[in-house]
Amino acid sequence: SFLLCQFEYFEAADHIGRLAVFLLDKCKAEEYRSCIYMTFGVVRSWSVHIEQSLDNHLHGFLVGMQTGNIETAMMNVFNYLINSFICGRNLVKLNRELDSFGGKALEYKQMAVHNLICLMQLVVSTLLISNDSPSLIGCQNTEIKDLLDQAKNTFAVCHVYIFGCIEAYIFGEYELAAKMVEKRQEVEKNMSRRCFYFGMLAFYDGLVFLAMARKTNDDKWTLGAAKALSKLESFVQTGKANCEHKLFLLQAETKSLLGENENAISKYDSAIAVAGKNGFIHEQAIASERAGDFFLRNCDSRASQYYGKSNTLYLQWGARCKADHLCKNLPF
Repeated sequence: SFLLCQFEYFEAADHIGRLAVFLLDKCKAEEYRSCIYMTFGVVRSWSVHIEQSLDNHLHGFLVGMQTGNIETAMMNVFNYLINSFICGRNLVKLNRELDSFGGKALEYKQMAVHNLICLMQLVVSTLLISNDSPSLIGCQNTEIKDLLDQAKNTFAVCHVYIFGCIEAYIFGEYELAAKMVEKRQEVEKNMSRRCFYFGMLAFYDGLVFLAMARKTNDDKWTLGAAKALSKLESFVQTGKANCEHKLFLLQAETKSLLGENENAISKYDSAIAVAGKNGFIHEQAIASERAGDFFLRNCDSRASQYYGKSNTLYLQWGARCKADHLCKNLPF
């Protein structure tokens, strides 16, 4: 089931995953539940809202701890935490869970998971609390250098660049975000399996490339954005709830870049509405901010309305630092 996901055969993967859970329940084979939930939670999230995977991963953690399958239990914890971040759970609550589960991973000497949790906690803490310099930007922070040194495999290194890109993009450091994407793509060449995270990577790749295309007029960024958009179009066919708003925002930014303003406005509004409907409050905030940028570039007074909505949404997500950053960088 998990292998099929790597080849993007998501429907077949989901079918086999559901069969595995059926057999697990039928045979009452509890000793395998943690392992199966670890995999099925990932597979299932391609077909249904990511949030629906959270209970399975938490259950997988508890069963794994009870049956002595500590490593699998901790991988369920990692999946639970990163899926919580992806689907936009409140950062204050998520930060508490990162602290709690990070301590548990350290207690059981699960250092690979502990280091990944520390990485997530650095990003979440930066979004929560106003700092002079976001933690992952430039990988100059000592803690980040330590995490890169401690990363024993390409999977861990890849995640440093994934979260570095997300943080850099959110704070408007587009050149740095682009470097993070390029470094991640280099690392991925040596990985046996790639991370997709239910369209999240294609989403940020596309946003970063479109920002760079606007800034440099270099065709390589336009081509990269087109590839990311195409990838999301295919993901929407399987996981509409997770990816539709992401696709709308990439389409909006593309239309804006091409000067198709009326189409861009329609796509921005669709991205904001669908993200809100499906509970992706953080990506609704990003879409609102990008719409504000669009109206500002076009000297349209509606910019303040969209920036105000974005600020409110960032605060609801818990990203006070980003909300402050937005207010400080507005030209009015």
